[in-house]
Amino acid sequence: MSERDERVEELLQVNARLAAEVRNLTLGSTDGPRPAGMPASRRLARLIGERDELLAELYSAQSDLELAEKHRSDLERQNQALAAEIARLSTGLPGMLRRIRGRLRGGGSA
Repeated sequence: MSERDERVEELLQVNARLAAEVRNLTLGSTDGPRPAGMPASRRLARLIGERDELLAELYSAQSDLELAEKHRSDLERQNQALAAEIARLSTGLPGMLRRIRGRLRGGGSA
């Protein structure tokens, strides 16, 4: 067989396979070809971009959380100081005098 005859034979076989595939698709006996997906490099670049965005959001959320924790601890210290001041003002002779003065003015218990 010559090289040309081999090439013709190969093309006839490819043509027969394509005809069978088209026939099967037309009859619905096989599923359609799967659409080509996104190239791996583009998909990887998109995933890296998403990762970078999420990392930026994470760092931002962490800094916000640290600020909120600092503010909370400052408020706790302030509350403790106010509770100590209230206890100091309401105990002993000065505290008793304040309560009596408040009742005499009609303010109830102060």
